[in-house]
Amino acid sequence: LQLMQASAVRQSAEAQLELLKIGSRREDIAQAQSMFTQAEIGLAQAEKDKERMQNLLATNAITKKQFEDVNSKYEVVKSQFNAAKENLTKIKNIARPEDFKKAEAGLNQTIANEKLIQKSINDCYIKSPINGFVVEHFYEKGETVSPMASLLKVADLSKVDLDIYINEVELPKVQLNQEVNVTVDAFDEKTFNGKVIYISPESEFTPKNIQTPDERTKLVYKVKVEIDNPEFQLKSGMPADAVIKLQD
Repeated sequence: LQLMQASAVRQSAEAQLELLKIGSRREDIAQAQSMFTQAEIGLAQAEKDKERMQNLLATNAITKKQFEDVNSKYEVVKSQFNAAKENLTKIKNIARPEDFKKAEAGLNQTIANEKLIQKSINDCYIKSPINGFVVEHFYEKGETVSPMASLLKVADLSKVDLDIYINEVELPKVQLNQEVNVTVDAFDEKTFNGKVIYISPESEFTPKNIQTPDERTKLVYKVKVEIDNPEFQLKSGMPADAVIKLQD
């Protein structure tokens, strides 16, 4: 609502400034110009009449009263001419320089206010730096979040990783970028394609989640396999089997 109000104020300020730049309507200017032209013609005729009657008065061809009547008419026409001239000038220059400065300052202020409100709105949105899926969130609705705190964990699931463990006898046969076929229980008849992207340089005991106790006592090397998952079928935590064609 605040943004809509700020936008309306900004549009109004733009319209006011544009009106000052355009000035009066063409119809108003044309009407004032016509009145000025008529007054100019009337003044020229009144000056001629006054001069003619003044010459006649000098020869006693007319009375002083007749000349005064013509002179009074001349003064009226002259006043009308001055008024028409002043009106035309005023309409053509309806906005003073300070009016433009005031209007521009008002417009700039409304634009700045609109941008500030828009920024506040934009700051309310949480944007992920990558495309992916939310796999974990650290705050519940209504909780207060501290600055710089992590809100969500986003993962690109178009490729997923699988950790497998190779014993030291077979390890020399495993190479980076080696192709791996992966199967999961949820998709019995489907094989997912992967490749070796990491081979640990250090041995470790087989992790406890390996099924047999005998296997958990062996020293193994962790190998990370990257699996193509374009349809996002593979999910975190799914048990999987990997088959590597070992190098001879």
